[in-house]
Amino acid sequence: MKFYICREKSEPRPFKVAIIGAGPAGLTAAGYLACRGYEVHVYDKMPEGGGMVAFAIPEVRIPIRTVREGVRDLEKLGVSFHFRTKVVYDSPKELGDEWAEHFVSLERLMSEFDALLIATGAWKPRKLKVPGVELEGVYDALSLLHSIKMARIGYYSWDRAPDFKGSRVVIIGAGYTAVDVAIELRFLGAEKVTMVYRRSLEHSYAKAEIRKLISEGVEFIEHATPARILGEEKVRGVEFAKTKIVEGNVVMTDEHFVIDADVVAYAIGQLPTSPIKEIVCASEKMLEETGIFFAGDVITPRNIGTAIREGRAVAERIEEWLLRKAPRRVFPVAITGRLIVGVLGGKC
Repeated sequence: MKFYICREKSEPRPFKVAIIGAGPAGLTAAGYLACRGYEVHVYDKMPEGGGMVAFAIPEVRIPIRTVREGVRDLEKLGVSFHFRTKVVYDSPKELGDEWAEHFVSLERLMSEFDALLIATGAWKPRKLKVPGVELEGVYDALSLLHSIKMARIGYYSWDRAPDFKGSRVVIIGAGYTAVDVAIELRFLGAEKVTMVYRRSLEHSYAKAEIRKLISEGVEFIEHATPARILGEEKVRGVEFAKTKIVEGNVVMTDEHFVIDADVVAYAIGQLPTSPIKEIVCASEKMLEETGIFFAGDVITPRNIGTAIREGRAVAERIEEWLLRKAPRRVFPVAITGRLIVGVLGGKC
């Protein structure tokens, strides 16, 4: 997987850039900047690069070997990687933190580098808020995919992944993450897979992939949203409410139905996970004035292609900033720190 193709590397330039996060956006930016002659260091809490591409997306879609090849290409270009290293400011705990062996403060990176790119992705799943979500057999899709992929590539024992053979699976959601869960659980022996979406199939940006799954035997139900998950200790089904679209909004109706299930996986989106807990007040532009940039899912979760394009675009903005403002040291580190505190306090 090529994150960036460098036709000819430029002469070294007197600037250092730190990139926090080794997903597609961060790796693409690293390739561009290294090719342009900048010293680039990439920090990531995971044991190797790739982000969600490496640690959640099924092997059948993107094999880990292609991701590793792309990271090796960047190493040959001169990018320095610091894996198992989490950059912290006011970071909450999130998926994958158990791999971090070293912790580096954001303040330290601000003092050592001329510019920072935060591309830490969206490692926190949105929680489904219905009765019964705590029952055995109910999973958030991201954590489920992560545990399966880590077993497939040898980081986890398969004992850590649930046994899905012969199970009836209900997947709530119709995005790429929901598609990935359907793919993985069918490979792992699920007997029946049903995807349920609160809108129509035409509203899903993964509709082409879902149509393929339907042709392979996956059931797809439109216009329904979960009302509660049924069971005592273990899940045995899901009660859904039919929905309708009113002025573009999803509205629950009084019509309900039940789908039997042994496993429920909800894929209703992820939340950005930045070392700065909250980025508010449209503060991205403000922080760019200090040399702190953002790219990828840490801004808004999106697909791989968009993240790669954004990584290239933000790398160009970083280069422009370095050549235009960094030599003047417009915002010393102490002022940057105070600015971040102001942003967190909503004082933009």
